[in-house]
Amino acid sequence: MNATAAPLPAQDPRFHYGSTVAVGVDLGQSHDPTSIAVIEKVAPEIPADTHPPKVEALRFAMRSIRPKYRLRLLEQAPLGESYILQAHRLKRILARAQIAEHDPLVWVDYTGVGRAVMDIFKQERVPNLRPVTITFNGQEGPDGRGGHSVPKINLVSRVQAAMHTGCLAMPDTLPLAKTFRRELLDFRVSYSAVGNATFGAREGAHDDLILAVALAMYGLDSNRRVIVEPFPWGKV
Repeated sequence: MNATAAPLPAQDPRFHYGSTVAVGVDLGQSHDPTSIAVIEKVAPEIPADTHPPKVEALRFAMRSIRPKYRLRLLEQAPLGESYILQAHRLKRILARAQIAEHDPLVWVDYTGVGRAVMDIFKQERVPNLRPVTITFNGQEGPDGRGGHSVPKINLVSRVQAAMHTGCLAMPDTLPLAKTFRRELLDFRVSYSAVGNATFGAREGAHDDLILAVALAMYGLDSNRRVIVEPFPWGKV
């Protein structure tokens, strides 16, 4: 993860700050590439040695502290690359020292070709796979079958909100950063004559990078696997 991240605000001395990493994978097909995002989440945690009477007050104070997200890697496989090669691409990313130390979960789009590709990824021993079925409506969360289900608008709205509030740091020097920003601008919500909503990029555009980022953010917010330690703010 070589991207330079913008410094985060000064930490609140009452808390420890934990760092967690997740990977999002939006699977491509013949007309669009597979996109991969690696995101780090930094959030306050109550120190384990906190005096019990102070815990409730700290929990209340934490409600006003938004977690920060850093987009550490944004990558697209070459168009037409086989899913076996994509599995090895993922394994190489996961083997990078700054990523491997976090043992991240890999949140993969399970819709469309996802089921077949997940089998390939498992055969190629990509670790920590988590399938996510992207829907048009309904509730988000575990689906009771070992995976997760989440409406597409929820995924994209999470990314849009984080960008708008400055909670998602993305250096302009990161490869594909401009493409990602353009995808966000191109994303549209439209309605049919009977009022059904559809979500996606405008005609001729793509939303692959958005969904890769959104899957990683969803995973970070759905699983609390946090390394609790004093966080070196401003470290890149």
